[in-house]
Amino acid sequence: MNENGKFIRLFGTIFFSFIIFIITLIVVLLGLKYLFGIIDKIPWFSVMFTLFIICVPAVLFISVYCIYFKRTLTHPSKKARVFSYLIFTTALAAWGYFWVIDLFAFFKFHHNSIDRYQCFNLAFLSANIGAIFLVGIVQALSTQKELSWMEKNEHRNA
Repeated sequence: MNENGKFIRLFGTIFFSFIIFIITLIVVLLGLKYLFGIIDKIPWFSVMFTLFIICVPAVLFISVYCIYFKRTLTHPSKKARVFSYLIFTTALAAWGYFWVIDLFAFFKFHHNSIDRYQCFNLAFLSANIGAIFLVGIVQALSTQKELSWMEKNEHRNA
């Protein structure tokens, strides 16, 4: 009977843990539903959230371009540096222009959908991702071939 008691206790523990998990999940989801329902009634919160969403792609891409701009300073190939700086400067200028235009449009018209803003234009976003990859490929192809671990070991032993 002692062995059966252990299995019954184990089954009860697993079963009630599962039930408590489901109840906790339901309570958390209902809490989030009512919390976001209350937040939706606050007018300034939706404005701040929309402004945050408008700023996300611009801040993200401008940060990436600034980081790559800084890393390009030490690149060994001058042609690749000039090409990279040309792409980065053009992209940063475009992001600055579209971000300012979108901020003016937001404060003037208060659109809640992102299709009205230029920073979310699919062609523009795709072109920026393509530019990042293009610069990366050009910089990678313009550097010397990196030695494999076997070639490094051969040079050490020689």
